[in-house]
Amino acid sequence: MSRPLNAMNVPGRTSFLEEILRGALRLDLVHPFPAQPESDRKQGDALVADAKEFARGLVDPALVEKTGELPREAVKRLRESSYVKLQSPREVGGLELSDLNTFRVVQAISSWSLPLGLVVAVQNSIGFAPLLRLLPEGPLRDMLTERVARGLISSFADTEPSGAANHRRETVAVPTEDGHAYLVSGEKVFSGNAPFAELLGVVATVQEDGREIRRLVVVDPDAPGVRRSAEHEFMGIKGFPNGGFTLDRVRVPRDHVFVEKPSAHDVRITAQAGGLAILGRMYLIAAPSLAISKLCLQWSREFAVRRRVDGVPLAEYEEIQHLIGQSLADTFALEAVAEWSLLCEDAGLNPLFEQAVAKNLCSLLCWGVVDRTMSLYAAEGYETAASKARRGAPPVPLERSFRDARNLRISGGVDFQLDYWLSKLAIFSYHRADALDDGEGARQAAGARQRLAAALTPRNQRHLDRLHQAVEEFRDCCARLAETYPDDEALFAQEHTLIAVARWATEAMAASLVLARAARRAGEHDTEAQDLADIYCTGALRRIAGYAREAREEERPDTGRVARRWVTGDGHGGLLDDIVPDGS
Repeated sequence: MSRPLNAMNVPGRTSFLEEILRGALRLDLVHPFPAQPESDRKQGDALVADAKEFARGLVDPALVEKTGELPREAVKRLRESSYVKLQSPREVGGLELSDLNTFRVVQAISSWSLPLGLVVAVQNSIGFAPLLRLLPEGPLRDMLTERVARGLISSFADTEPSGAANHRRETVAVPTEDGHAYLVSGEKVFSGNAPFAELLGVVATVQEDGREIRRLVVVDPDAPGVRRSAEHEFMGIKGFPNGGFTLDRVRVPRDHVFVEKPSAHDVRITAQAGGLAILGRMYLIAAPSLAISKLCLQWSREFAVRRRVDGVPLAEYEEIQHLIGQSLADTFALEAVAEWSLLCEDAGLNPLFEQAVAKNLCSLLCWGVVDRTMSLYAAEGYETAASKARRGAPPVPLERSFRDARNLRISGGVDFQLDYWLSKLAIFSYHRADALDDGEGARQAAGARQRLAAALTPRNQRHLDRLHQAVEEFRDCCARLAETYPDDEALFAQEHTLIAVARWATEAMAASLVLARAARRAGEHDTEAQDLADIYCTGALRRIAGYAREAREEERPDTGRVARRWVTGDGHGGLLDDIVPDGS
């Protein structure tokens, strides 16, 4: 098998987004758009209903918001349930759920209490229960299997005080002289479930064969040398248990270190754990984003029905209709991205590319929905739920969702940084001379384009034509950039351009998925889906045009010069007149 072109590429197994990155709109891969198998959907329906009742009986979301803490009794009951091992084998008390049903359960719980939903998501994404699927037979697997069966709650620790964007991990694992163990030292922050985790998964740097590599080390938080630091209090998601800890020469048995197969590419965290994290962000970010978006749709309808301005029902105003219509379309798109990212593997495709970009797409779509809902509600949006209740207004917790949604754009990687990494780590690996595609994939897609167009309305057919043109222009732009900057270091220094390139590609992917999903829904007699696709694609194509201009722009204002003057204190000082610095 040939060497992978990048950390997500799997030779012989492509994906829809990967083909877009090459410059081909492979509609044959997405049309017909996949549907959840009927038996799996019915199982998911029953489990979602159970999850809603479980969440309602476990916590009062208003009380969690007020106290900033999940009740310990709720954590105990959660540990005793199957919700901490949704995809684990039945032998350890798991439910063996599909990826999509796991997503749906997390979404349902998050819609009632986002902090509770995130605890469940951590366990089923980057906890030790899903790691069991990767572990070979041996002492580590045996130990973790026994702990998972007993209801293990764990924490994944990667981020350090120096920042998550750093490639190197300053936490180190040094072999003992006898070779039987490692001594682990360092500091970790922003670790979900850390305050009450029973085991810690710590990413540490190890020296092996003269080079630094990352390993996942399993640490007992009660071991000598481990100290839990202060719990983090976020702007939103009040009550989500998150914190840090320090490790001072903590002795960890050698067989408690997950030794992975060597990776062909240098990755920020360990290779297989990184793959879990990519899927995990579907549960940690995309599922809560969809939950918040759907709540906002419900609140928007309720508000538009009960509110009048100058005697006219709010829903009859054109701009209000525009706001609501755009939020409906964005939520439809969010569902399309989530469904495709979790179902495409069943068709033999590589899901990593779509799952990697779904974090940004879903959190940004959610942010747009909640921001429009805040504008729609006006004063009732900015007011807290408790304040609304005191004056007799419906206590819709919109401001809570507003703060929570902003967190989702940061958690798992800040949005612009993830876009940059997509370009740096993947996109341009397809546009160097030794990796150019022969265009066979584009020829295979020709018939699919005609079949998809036949299932679309005339407006959506025009959107499809423009998307095809946009992907061709994307390919030409990437080729020009690769030729202009033959040296990777010089190319990767063009950060703003590379961010625009990545957003261009992901927008094209999302719009294509929306059209394909709308076509499938139309075949199921859902004619309304075409209207949502029209709304979404109209906006997406405008955004694509903007990203294309940014990617091609050769002359830009000198923001670097302005920023350097400001940071060094040499210029623009007048902009700080008449304030009290630092709030002092």
